[in-house]
Amino acid sequence: MIVDFMMKRVAKMIADVPRTPILRRPDEFGMAYEDVSFPAVDGITLEGWYIPAKTPSNKIVICNHFSPGNRYGYAGHLKPWRRAGGFEVNHLPKYKALVEAGYNVLAYDLRNHGFSAPAQNGGYNPGLFEYKDVLGSLEYVRSNPVTKDMEIHLHSQCLGGNATLAAMRKHPEAFEGVQSMVLIQPISGDALVRKLVKNLRMGKRAYAAFEKHYNEIWGYRIEDSSPQRDAAFISMPTFVVQVRNDAFTYAEEDVQAIYDAIPGDDKKLYWIEDTTQRFRGYQYFSENPKQMVDWYDQNSAPAPLSAAV
Repeated sequence: MIVDFMMKRVAKMIADVPRTPILRRPDEFGMAYEDVSFPAVDGITLEGWYIPAKTPSNKIVICNHFSPGNRYGYAGHLKPWRRAGGFEVNHLPKYKALVEAGYNVLAYDLRNHGFSAPAQNGGYNPGLFEYKDVLGSLEYVRSNPVTKDMEIHLHSQCLGGNATLAAMRKHPEAFEGVQSMVLIQPISGDALVRKLVKNLRMGKRAYAAFEKHYNEIWGYRIEDSSPQRDAAFISMPTFVVQVRNDAFTYAEEDVQAIYDAIPGDDKKLYWIEDTTQRFRGYQYFSENPKQMVDWYDQNSAPAPLSAAV
């Protein structure tokens, strides 16, 4: 009975998005920017920033985020958001590194996050909903007069990463011509729930109870988050980054399997060591941007001769 009671509470909370503040903006870091909005493919309004490269460029990186963060990051140093380690995740230095390296940036909030519109009673499920946001961001870039001819790269994190892979499985045609991707900490529902019940010192009954309540409360299944399956549909060079000893999940097992499922050899896996805090992975490129910039550079088309003169 205790197991059932606990898993009902956990299942209700785990898919419920607590909106967190967009605490900082690009101009605080010396970047020009424009507030933009565009629809997901099902019409949900998404909000974001367009941050132009420091010098004119025909390259753009589309950035999404993890949950419960947003395009800015995560105000984990403030109450009541301290449960993930007590530190701030700030994506703005990462964006600044990109614009200084010659990349335009579109950073957007997924539905139910940041300033984007609410949907699905506040619950998230990348295989059912957020993949539509990823497709909407691609359509926006390809239809906007300013960005429509730009070379596209992706920067997808956790929920946003899972959603990106689900979109690739469902609509592979939308990713034709995308040059490369950085994929930060994708996570399988199975690995997450198995680690959760272990951390709570509960067994197989707890896993089954979670699945039952997850379905009864939300209509979801654990298998709805399946990047190991979806990674087989990745069609561009991909750089995967993960905290190896992540306390939230069986990361080494799960992310290695996701990486192994990516077709071909044009891929890279980097393990972040010396921490068990998952959110350090989201902060990594703001503190260490070189690998990120190098990946995009090596997967970018050469600049036209007229632009190089």
